[in-house]
Amino acid sequence: MSNYKFYDLGVVCGRFGHEHLGHVSLFENCMSLCKRTLILVGSAQEHGTLRNPWRVETRIDVIKETYPGIPETELMIRGINDMTNEYDITSDWGKFVKSEIEYHKHKFANLMVYGNDEFRSKWFAPEDLVGTAELIIPRSTLPISGTMIRGLIVINNETEWQKHTHPLIHSLYGRLRDELMNVPIYKEIYDKVRLSTDMSLDSFMKVYNEYEAEDKAQKLATLNK
Repeated sequence: MSNYKFYDLGVVCGRFGHEHLGHVSLFENCMSLCKRTLILVGSAQEHGTLRNPWRVETRIDVIKETYPGIPETELMIRGINDMTNEYDITSDWGKFVKSEIEYHKHKFANLMVYGNDEFRSKWFAPEDLVGTAELIIPRSTLPISGTMIRGLIVINNETEWQKHTHPLIHSLYGRLRDELMNVPIYKEIYDKVRLSTDMSLDSFMKVYNEYEAEDKAQKLATLNK
């Protein structure tokens, strides 16, 4: 009975840029409860930007590296585009996610697994979740974010980065840093942090937050047109 899976199909959807131990917690909770797991890697159409510096292929490769040897019948990982940008979170987005799940698996999820980001509660209209359970994993259990992971790479603190990532992806650090530091906006951020003479995560976050506020304002403005 210990191998019994309560649900057939579980789905985890996020940008996963790139995967850290908080994401791994989502994946493993889903796989422990479900016979089949589908991971949808969002913002698949975008790379080389502030919020999505890595190509979707890279983000998928990192997750695959964490789970070698698991057949696609049990774990499928696919990209999913934004409808407009990652701040466009409405029930229309939920219907789009639902259609993508049905396309890949010919049915909707029996279980949706989320982190506790507030906006995720707006993904689906109630009628689209009839017969589907939801599991929310509190972020407080593993207080790490994709932004912090990117910051540790920018300041080249590989030792601290390893503490927040799965051991099986540690060999990918060089590839991830090369791709990140070839993104022009991350070169700018690195230069500003370096000139501050404080190569710390706090220093990175201060600079990054300024860029993110501008990026968010621009994207929200496009949605309001």
